[in-house]
Amino acid sequence: MNDSIDEKIRAALRDSTDGDALAREPNLAQELITAFRGRNRFTNVMAFVMSIVSMAVFVWSVMRFYDAAVVRDQLVWGGVALFTLIFISFMKVWFWMEMHSNRVLREVKRVELLLLSKLQER
Repeated sequence: MNDSIDEKIRAALRDSTDGDALAREPNLAQELITAFRGRNRFTNVMAFVMSIVSMAVFVWSVMRFYDAAVVRDQLVWGGVALFTLIFISFMKVWFWMEMHSNRVLREVKRVELLLLSKLQER
């Protein structure tokens, strides 16, 4: 057995066609929808809902910040706005990481299928 697994993977990827269904990449909306499927569906939906609620709290706290007459109230509402903005940022980063892990899994499955098809041809 003189062929290494790396050479087999390279050969399978080199011989793959772009017209193949596996070679198509989903767009951003399809990747986002894919994040709401699978075993982490409930967690992803709750995180998305919490992100939307946090956005509403952010807008409300910014409005209250500008309406506040006392500096202490401005600091409180500014802190709330800052906290919710950081929370929203963390949620967005978490969703991007979730979509990235789905993308990596899809590529690994693609390589497995290509390798399997090339091994069955022999």
